[in-house]
Amino acid sequence: MSTSSWGFDPVQVFERISEALAAVDEQWRYTYLNSQAYALLGRNAKDLIGKRVGTEFPDGIGQTVCQACERAVKSQAAVSLSILVPSRQRWLEYRIYPAGDGATIYFRDITEQKLANQTQQHEQQVLSRAQEIAHLGSWEWDIATDRVTWSDELYRIYGISPGEHEATFEGYLARVREDDRARVMGIIKQSLADHQPYEFEERIVHPDGVERTLFSRGVVHVDDGGQPIRMLGTCQDITDRKRAQQLAVGQHDILVGVAAQRALSESLERIARLHEELNPGALCSILLLDESGSYVLHGTAPSLPAAYNAALNGLTIGDKRGSCGTAAWRRERVVVADIATHPYWEEFKQLALAYGLLACWSTPIFGSGGQVLGTFAVYYREQREPQQEELESIDRMVPVAGVAIESARLVNRLRVRDSFFEMSLELFCIIDPATERLVQFNPFLQRLTGYSTEELASRSYRELFHTERGEPLFNEAGHSIHEFVSGCACRDGKECVLEWMSFAAPDGLVYAVARDITERRQMEASLVYASSHDAITGLPNHPLFEQELGKTLHDGAPPVSVFAIGLDRFRVVNESVGHLAADDVLKCLAVRLESVVKNLGHVARFAGDQFVIAVIGLDSVSTRVMAEKLRTVIAEPLEGENYRLLLTASVGISRFPDHGRTPEELLRRAEAAMIQAKREGRDQVAELTRAQMIELEDRVTLGSHLRDAVKRGELELYYQPQHRATDLALTGFEALLRWNSPRLGFLLPGRFIPIAEALGLMPEIGNWVLNTACQQMRMWLDQGHSNFIVAINVSAQQLKRSGLAERVKEALQRHAVPACMLEIEMTESSVMEDVTRARHTLASLKNLGTRLSLDDFGTGYSSLSYLRLFPLDKLKIDQSFVRHLPGESRDAAIARTIVMLAHQLDMEVAAEGVETEAQAMLLTEIGCDGLQGHYLSEALPFRAVESYFRARRIVGQSGVGSA
Repeated sequence: MSTSSWGFDPVQVFERISEALAAVDEQWRYTYLNSQAYALLGRNAKDLIGKRVGTEFPDGIGQTVCQACERAVKSQAAVSLSILVPSRQRWLEYRIYPAGDGATIYFRDITEQKLANQTQQHEQQVLSRAQEIAHLGSWEWDIATDRVTWSDELYRIYGISPGEHEATFEGYLARVREDDRARVMGIIKQSLADHQPYEFEERIVHPDGVERTLFSRGVVHVDDGGQPIRMLGTCQDITDRKRAQQLAVGQHDILVGVAAQRALSESLERIARLHEELNPGALCSILLLDESGSYVLHGTAPSLPAAYNAALNGLTIGDKRGSCGTAAWRRERVVVADIATHPYWEEFKQLALAYGLLACWSTPIFGSGGQVLGTFAVYYREQREPQQEELESIDRMVPVAGVAIESARLVNRLRVRDSFFEMSLELFCIIDPATERLVQFNPFLQRLTGYSTEELASRSYRELFHTERGEPLFNEAGHSIHEFVSGCACRDGKECVLEWMSFAAPDGLVYAVARDITERRQMEASLVYASSHDAITGLPNHPLFEQELGKTLHDGAPPVSVFAIGLDRFRVVNESVGHLAADDVLKCLAVRLESVVKNLGHVARFAGDQFVIAVIGLDSVSTRVMAEKLRTVIAEPLEGENYRLLLTASVGISRFPDHGRTPEELLRRAEAAMIQAKREGRDQVAELTRAQMIELEDRVTLGSHLRDAVKRGELELYYQPQHRATDLALTGFEALLRWNSPRLGFLLPGRFIPIAEALGLMPEIGNWVLNTACQQMRMWLDQGHSNFIVAINVSAQQLKRSGLAERVKEALQRHAVPACMLEIEMTESSVMEDVTRARHTLASLKNLGTRLSLDDFGTGYSSLSYLRLFPLDKLKIDQSFVRHLPGESRDAAIARTIVMLAHQLDMEVAAEGVETEAQAMLLTEIGCDGLQGHYLSEALPFRAVESYFRARRIVGQSGVGSA
């Protein structure tokens, strides 16, 4: 579609419609789709235009849709159908309307509606008991005593307090709208008679006169003799939902009518009546502006007197010309709460008051080009100011009225155009290649170029049209059909772009048709710019910056410095001054940074609070100076409307070639340095050392391989035996994680667990550990082993994420492992990150029957207060206090204190990291209950645990060395 000679763009009109629309020709091939249709179908114009409808889905539904199109055209009536698209598991609803050259299709995704219907059916089955309906207002009627009990929520729904309500059945009926009472009473009486549940909608009236719509359900309880004794019910306020449904259905029907080219008067009347239905007491009037924009013309006003409407028709607009004339003139909403006294109505108030009209609010209706099309007015027969929801209701109807008006005008003008010159929005011409003259052309060419008919006919077409890169014009290369794009020179010096198709005729003439694609080319250029630049600051975005940076990096190139700038605590700015002011701050900072960099490099915006800069030719000292300048310029006060801010920034530096030779490496290391600057206190400059670079790359390498380690089966559990201190009897094992990476080798948890925590992988890895440990415990139980406990470690991320207890329960049940055989081990720091959540989670785990152990005790918070908060079974003395025993007296004192404290709190104590017999003897002497360490046994792979079981059973208590 192209822009008409009257200045309207049908694409813009239909693009404003929120529904998905498409047009197909007589072979059911798409000829036009609006953007909503492309988004719904998940395709672009290249994939759809010219293709048969329905072929966009690989499910064979195209034939069904085409048959529906045939029925619509044959019967000249609308056809509707709903189709399931299996490949997408979505339902689509098609509404097909016949058109002169094919059909118009309205379609929408009704999957949610289908699911909602299924959900509603399910709810109707399960809502047989009133107690199952939570968060709804509920009531109970004792029929014998006629005593009605209401819930607090029901009083709020009815807008009253208990003291204002007579708690009887008649008191309830008194609050039902009068014209609903008989129906409500009839339904309830029938329910009392047949003892069947009921449900209905009813309208009630608040004490302040506000009307609400309720959805009520009820059931009857009967005694042994079958007599009703009690009725239970619930009420839900569905006023807003009913209003939204009514608005959506009404607007949908109106827009369908607009698409089907119903008469404008019919569409406007539907709009007015819909608004009046949604806003009782409102009298809606839609006035149209004439073509000159000087007069108002009657559009519709179904509830206003005909004589009043006739009196308004033809009045000029202007300042103080009533609500509508003023709104159209000022291009803004005009609210008059009292017509009798307002100066805008001085000239017309007698006319309005004579018909009992006391208030009028008018809103201008704008077209797609910003021009005023008319006004949307609401009258009342009382003096009143609008409420916010009333203005919002008007604002929802005004755009629909604009679409209806603009669409009707467009259709009328297209019909007029077609009656004089068919398809005059395109250039049609006949060319004589021998003389290089235009033999004939339509008026479109004069309007496009600004030249007169005589000027065009006297010129060579080569003076007007030229191709890109010297390609041949029209059919100069001998082709019978030639498609090409050319420029077109206009009188005012501008140049348009035309898309041509030309046909060489046997008589030697060329017949050509062209359309103006100038706006499309401009839009494409705008889209290209938007795809590579930040929408707020106009700076290059990540891909463009990385591309430009790559051009400067090559052997022999001068040094390049990359600065990653992270605004400190910028989220607080969004929360305190709002997103609009925050955007203004970003624009200001972008200007400041560019003023520092000037023409020495490039500035880009990567993320919400991050800028990146590349500067060429700086040595290490100059780079540091530049970084400080950037940090300082950001720290300067920022002032705008209603805010004054002082920001700081953390700046990370990387330099080519010292920190990398590719854009990816430089950006990654600059960002890592920036994160380091934030970690070290913010508002400073940081640069990675070589050791930090190696560590960073190591973390990147480990992280890239660790992400799929669980799926690839690279993780393995080792089990370190745990022994009773007094007789060294085997009591269980601690499951310890290992990673067998094909590329990185055998890795201990100290190497990869911190990275897993940083990447947020611990919940996934923790679930694997839990299920694997339970599975292997089940295997040992099946082999006849018993009386052992397996401890698994859980991370802070697992504790903070909800559902840990449920996952433990599920794993235990799946593998039929008694809960008392599983010990959940955690560190001090992990439980202290969120004490409230930790208490809840540990209580849930304790209720399952699992044991709880606190690892590394004494190295974290060491707060005695939390020991009484958590239901712990065991404390584990950290190996840092065991390592220097028995020689270090202070460590011995700490260990002895932990043992005494734990025993006083009815907890067991275990020591880990026991490496020598002397350590084991001392720990046993001070009362430690359990020992774990290489002195007793190193961690064993799963396959070796069976042998350890057998060895301990054979040796019994004969000593460690023999085990």
